[in-house]
Amino acid sequence: MENMQRQLDLMQKRLSPRKILSDRELLRWASGGLALQGIYKTSDQKALIEKREELLSVPKEFSLCGPQQGTRMETKQFTSSQAESMFTETMEKLGFSVTASAKGGAWGWSLESSTDHRKHSESKETQHSQAELSYFCSTKFSYIPLASYHFPIDQLHFSKAALQELKCIEDLLGQPEDPDRLPLLRRRTEDFFRRFGSHADQGPLHLGGIYWWKAVSEGFQREQLEEVKQQSAEALDAYVTGSYSGFGVNVAAGVDVSDAHSKTGSQRTNVQNLQTKVQLSVAHTGGPPEANGLLEWKAGLVASNQTWYVIDRGLQLVPIWDMILFNHRSDFKDPLQVANCLKDSYAALTGLTAQVQEGEELLSAQEEARVFLKDVRSWEVSDPEEQLKKLRNFRQTLSHKTKSHDTWTNICLTDSGLQNFLVNTVNFCRKSSISETKFIKSQLRSLLDPHVYTGSNFPQVHSIMQWIYQPEPEREHLTITQFSELIETFKKTQDDLLEVKATSESTESVEEAQRKATYEVSMSLGCFFNHLQEMGQADTYILLLSIAAGAGYHVVNNTFQCLLGYDDIDFLLHTMQTAQDKYQELKTICDYRAQAFLVLTGLTATAGIKAVSPEEKKQRLALIRHHMGQSFSKEVIHVLTKAGTGPNWEILEKDLRLLVDGDYEATVPSLQMEEVRKQLQSLLHEDKEPRELHDDENNRPEVMENGAFLELLQRLGLEHSYPKKMSRSNFHLIHKTSVYNTQPCSERELPFYFLQKLMMLDYGLRYLVIRDEEYAEEQVCSSNTGQENADFDPYEDLVEDKDGPTRPSATAVKPHVHPMDIQMAILHCADDFARQYILAKLAICQFALPLLIPHPCNAQIQFSLWSLRQIRRSWQQAGKPTEQEKDNYKNQQMCRVSTPIVSFIRVGKGFSASKSQIMNSLLSQRKHDVFFHRHCKGSSRDCLLMAGVVEVTWFCPGAGDEDRFDNCLTFTNLRGDAKEHKQQLTFLQEVSSLIVVLMSTSDDNQESRKVVRALCQSPKPLICLLDDKEKAMSSTSGPRVRIGIRNRNEAEFIEELATTIRGLLKPSDTALSLENCAQVARKQGMLIDEDQEDCKEAKTKAEALMALLEDMEIAQMKENLLPLQGELWQLWCKKDKELYHLREKGNRSIEQHKSDIETDKQMIRLRQLRKAFPLNDLMHSVLGILQKHSETHTKLYFLQWLSVFLDNLTAGHLEKLNEKKEQLWSRVQKEKREAQKSSSLKGLQNELEAISRKISDCTLGVEQILRELGQIYEVLEEGFSTKDISFLSLPHMAADLMLSGVPIELMDGDASYVPLRWVAAVFDKVSEKLGDKRLFVLSILGLQSSGKSTLLNAMFGLQFTVSAGRCTRGAYMQLLKVEETFTDELGFDFLLVVDTEGLRAPELSNKSQNHDNELATFVIGLGNLTVINIFGGNPSEMQDILQIAVQAFLRMKQVKISPSCLFVHQNVGEVTAKDQTMERRRRLEQRLDEMAATAAEEEQCSDVGRFSDVIKFDVNTHVYYFAHLWDGNPPMAPPNPHYSHNAQELKSRILATAKQEARGSIMKISDVKFRVQDLWKALLNENFVFSFRNTQKVSRGYSYEQTGNHV
Repeated sequence: MENMQRQLDLMQKRLSPRKILSDRELLRWASGGLALQGIYKTSDQKALIEKREELLSVPKEFSLCGPQQGTRMETKQFTSSQAESMFTETMEKLGFSVTASAKGGAWGWSLESSTDHRKHSESKETQHSQAELSYFCSTKFSYIPLASYHFPIDQLHFSKAALQELKCIEDLLGQPEDPDRLPLLRRRTEDFFRRFGSHADQGPLHLGGIYWWKAVSEGFQREQLEEVKQQSAEALDAYVTGSYSGFGVNVAAGVDVSDAHSKTGSQRTNVQNLQTKVQLSVAHTGGPPEANGLLEWKAGLVASNQTWYVIDRGLQLVPIWDMILFNHRSDFKDPLQVANCLKDSYAALTGLTAQVQEGEELLSAQEEARVFLKDVRSWEVSDPEEQLKKLRNFRQTLSHKTKSHDTWTNICLTDSGLQNFLVNTVNFCRKSSISETKFIKSQLRSLLDPHVYTGSNFPQVHSIMQWIYQPEPEREHLTITQFSELIETFKKTQDDLLEVKATSESTESVEEAQRKATYEVSMSLGCFFNHLQEMGQADTYILLLSIAAGAGYHVVNNTFQCLLGYDDIDFLLHTMQTAQDKYQELKTICDYRAQAFLVLTGLTATAGIKAVSPEEKKQRLALIRHHMGQSFSKEVIHVLTKAGTGPNWEILEKDLRLLVDGDYEATVPSLQMEEVRKQLQSLLHEDKEPRELHDDENNRPEVMENGAFLELLQRLGLEHSYPKKMSRSNFHLIHKTSVYNTQPCSERELPFYFLQKLMMLDYGLRYLVIRDEEYAEEQVCSSNTGQENADFDPYEDLVEDKDGPTRPSATAVKPHVHPMDIQMAILHCADDFARQYILAKLAICQFALPLLIPHPCNAQIQFSLWSLRQIRRSWQQAGKPTEQEKDNYKNQQMCRVSTPIVSFIRVGKGFSASKSQIMNSLLSQRKHDVFFHRHCKGSSRDCLLMAGVVEVTWFCPGAGDEDRFDNCLTFTNLRGDAKEHKQQLTFLQEVSSLIVVLMSTSDDNQESRKVVRALCQSPKPLICLLDDKEKAMSSTSGPRVRIGIRNRNEAEFIEELATTIRGLLKPSDTALSLENCAQVARKQGMLIDEDQEDCKEAKTKAEALMALLEDMEIAQMKENLLPLQGELWQLWCKKDKELYHLREKGNRSIEQHKSDIETDKQMIRLRQLRKAFPLNDLMHSVLGILQKHSETHTKLYFLQWLSVFLDNLTAGHLEKLNEKKEQLWSRVQKEKREAQKSSSLKGLQNELEAISRKISDCTLGVEQILRELGQIYEVLEEGFSTKDISFLSLPHMAADLMLSGVPIELMDGDASYVPLRWVAAVFDKVSEKLGDKRLFVLSILGLQSSGKSTLLNAMFGLQFTVSAGRCTRGAYMQLLKVEETFTDELGFDFLLVVDTEGLRAPELSNKSQNHDNELATFVIGLGNLTVINIFGGNPSEMQDILQIAVQAFLRMKQVKISPSCLFVHQNVGEVTAKDQTMERRRRLEQRLDEMAATAAEEEQCSDVGRFSDVIKFDVNTHVYYFAHLWDGNPPMAPPNPHYSHNAQELKSRILATAKQEARGSIMKISDVKFRVQDLWKALLNENFVFSFRNTQKVSRGYSYEQTGNHV
């Protein structure tokens, strides 16, 4: 039963909705227009089933009827594959009737005789050896007709192509007699027969489907045939029974059989000594090709006529020569000549006799009818019984001659003379006694009913039919005043009809019983309808009348258009009873719900499988409005008024269903869908903003006046990247060259190594040097050249080399490139976003950052504000001394933090002390080189680009005893001699709280003295560091201090300097942020990088949006501005999961429960739509900007600004909530240790979940806005019946952002759900932009806050969110391009990196296990390689992550997905030797083996005993141990160089693993899309393995090996 439920669950998912075709479209569509194709009737069966062109055109008045045949189950057996194949083809081309009557040779051939001939020849060949192997096939098929049509002979018209070809044959006939004419005619007619056929098939044509089961046995001895038959019969019976019960034999591969979709499998059965294999298979002719099983196939077949096939063409063939004479006389000059030519050619070609009889008889029948009607016009009504008998006999004669009623219907009943006679007969009988009219009425019925309804123009027929069915006197007093009485009448009438059908073999008796039943039902309905109208019950009257109309009831004359059958009465009985009960129930609850149900029933009620036509719906609605218009409620009027005169019936019925469910409000948005469409179109299709001149300013060619700078760029290979042509995409490349354990070989490689090391946080990037060997040798050996025997005196006076080499020869040798010139050259070549990226990474490395940058080719100075926007720091500073509190500052945006600014400058040259080195000692007790100085590796005096640069850094205290300063301070450092950079000096004087000057009292340069004296006269505090003095001088003039530094103990000097700075800053209240400093720089004429047009425009737009949030509470912003991702979205996700689990079914049936869930989901979507549209100002502006600026940098600037402003808005509030959450988490842990089941524990856990929800509500960033974009797409995609360009624009935006390096959400972290429609659409757009490229998917899995995002960012230079606490929610993906020269070697074009939220999150503690298992299975199944990230040495934490991962890997093994995995064990201390890690590796392997065995037992996998049985795993090469991230204690600690080296090693291993992947396992973008869909759908089911395999069977994207019968 559980298996059946799962199959039913999947049914609705698989059957994709299809368009319902009109009858005319369907005739051309079904089986490729087979019904219109001719048949070449010969004695050769193969000629009969060959495909022909269309012989017929679609009849003008074409309308399908219900099936004339019933559902049948047949069994056939074959002893040769040729016979079985021929039978199958004949069924597909000719249909059921021909094969059923083939034994009797209905068309001049016998199916059995043709196969017997082959069997006879085969038996002769096999008589020589009884041991020859044989073949047996037993097939059963379920024949399901759903509609039929009989082509009237007067509607058989040639297609244009066939008629044109026949006219060409007539032209040949008209040519003069010639010896070649007859052979030419014969060839031409033969060509016609082969193209179009010789006969048209009148039918009756049946449309529907056939479901086949086959059992095939091969390879047995002929004497074993009877045993094989028995074995096959048993296997086939079991197979068929399983299909009906929902349990089929699972199949292993898909095989196409002609147009049928087939699945085959096999089973082995032993019968005594018989050893043979029975191949079981199913196939379908018609029905949905994606259906999996009989039940699903039948549901899809009935649901859409687009899946119907021609399953029977009938047996009535009409030769084309008869068609010419009957319907195409006017198209030929001599139709009889053409007909005879065709007939003679046919007889000569086929050897079959042919006569032009049928056509002539039809013509003569028509002529005979006209002659007879002439006589009727002269009749006077004298003896109606005798006269009507004559008419009836003539009708039978015509029908016998023409084999149809068409001549009677179309010629006779339309004749005015006959009509007048019939009317006069009725009038005559009205005056006669009752006994005389009984037989007359019976005769009239046989003449008129049902032929008169097929289209004859007979205005008075309704009054005649009323008189025919008029009640006899004894029935005139029939009264029905209760609905129950009407139902009882229906039941009795139905029983009487059933009894006649069961006992009578005469068709005339059954037809008479049907007439009587039709009369009884008509009388009962008419009587009850009269009563309802008299009582004023218009609502009940119109409800029941609409249902009766669905069965063919004619409202005008109160009769049915056709005779009622058992099924028709059954429809009336049950539909009326159900509708009346439902209507009365709703009426007691709510008027508008009941009225909506009445209108909906009236529009949709029908007894057949055909839906009510739009024209008929229009008539029904007009009738309903006529009777009910005055009493409709405002809700129903609202819906109907919107529908107008030409309604969209689909939308109207959808709205009515919503009203029936009581959700009037949900109809409002669907009423406004057109407005939604218009809003989107106006928003998304407006002209994109043309690129202004400022957009191209970075690409203007710049005149290089600085020759040395140009030479530097050329040496570094950056000449084509200047100015600002290096983008962030340059860093997001997978390069062939690895920096792991390698060094640059040329100067042109230096920028690449710098950026790669920067990406991996390797601060060794500062020490990259390529020395010119000639230059190095010159420096060392020049003094010895030619002086080998000269005296050497170390006390001899030497000339100091102050300005570099003085010898002319030295100038010819290039010095090496200064490390800081590499950094500055790259910055000059980087665009604004690349600069931001570079400086953010340099800041993590605890390096000083350029604040003021002189232009290398002119005197302009740029202030870096935009470039520093992403710099964030956290710190703790001591509070008031009395309170001994610590103030926490987390993740602060440093350009907004106001702090005292301490500026260091140098006035003069040639000092023994290094200003930068002094600052490093002051800032870092480990003496980390925050500022590059003269003693660093690679330093020289030949630095080109640092002169005049002002660098900035921050001291951030950790509230520890070792902190030199209690508060956060900003330090700036002016490079070079201050007197040579007056603009920078002026700026620093204005913004600094304290200036520290390195100087010499012995410097007699007047300009130097002038600068220092000016500083002394400033009110700002000043510290003079005297390079030529040995001890401190006491302060003599207020806040001015002189400190001698020559020959000082460094520790003592630094402590004195720190104390002095603290003392001078204490009374100062000056504190500025970099934003404040930018105002000063702007006044002084400097360029601010944020002042360029794109950036300013984007900032203005973002500020305008932030103004919308001013008056909102933070917790309400998300709900008000991003309404689609809150409670409604999570409720929808819950409902969608319930659709798979069906746990809350209650007493409802599965189908009812699923229907209720689908309705609930639809209503939720409509409520979302109502909340989302019209778009609020925030989303309207965001969508407009993303669309309008899709090709400019403005879009990225805008998102960056928006992110900055939103972070600033919510950061403080979130910080307080997170602190409270941490406190609660600590209390929960404490309670767990003390009393596991205490009542207070549950309360604390509830509080923890509540505060987590608050944090989620208050988290508002660009990620949430982009998520809303996806939700808008999901809602609209469900709301609109067809996609238009508005939808495609939304994923287009996301694809653009993804290609720009913005992480895109794959799994919604708040709802723990994958929005499949949105994700698939984004992948489609990415594929559209890039092509369907190959992807290698790398995912990462680990516990919360274990450093996953940091690791990915370090390895690949990504920008996944990194902060303390729970940083990533859900899963995000980012795309990295592989360097073109590397793609062939790697085997893929892009790397898709998937970052995930941490497992075992405290806020998810109550539901964590299932959520974590889902997430782990999803990312491991999606990734080609998964990094399992383990943090620290806590065994329990390691146990958690390993248990989840092993279970997920085992699931992948069971569905034939083979991901790789690497284990990363972070924060385990310094690991240098392999033997130190051996014990750790052994313990890890032991745990993995234990968990694999446990998981295998749970999953019932007997072939798994250890982890290496699950996936390929080598503990020595697949496990990596990482050092601590920080080299010291944050916040001032730089990254640990060992961590960087570990990251470089791991990246190399990942790429090496990627190379080893089999090319077949590398997916394309489209494959990844389908993998995401299959994985998620399978995860929603409780049995992942079963569900995943089933999704694979209908997936178009994969070719995974099927798992066969053992599922």
